[in-house]
Amino acid sequence: MGALQVVMGLYATVLPFAVLAAWIAVALWDLSRRVQAEEVGRGAAAGWAGVVLVVPVVGAAGYLLAGASLPRWLAATYVAGGLVAWLVVLAATSALGGAA
Repeated sequence: MGALQVVMGLYATVLPFAVLAAWIAVALWDLSRRVQAEEVGRGAAAGWAGVVLVVPVVGAAGYLLAGASLPRWLAATYVAGGLVAWLVVLAATSALGGAA
């Protein structure tokens, strides 16, 4: 096993957690901003925050795509970009593992 395989394997393992952390951070930031601007009630914000935190991937992606006040293209870019980046790294790691 080469050094590149180890690095790519580690990256493929850590990247989904980094993407999820970014989605959660953006979702909670948007929720807090919307509560301060009184665009959404505290109960609704608490419900969304619960969904984002309890149902990790689906909750955060769902909020960004359905509930966020971000421009639609930006929310879709966050979600799709994170998924595509992980899939590209996963495919590269798989190709490196198959080449050995």
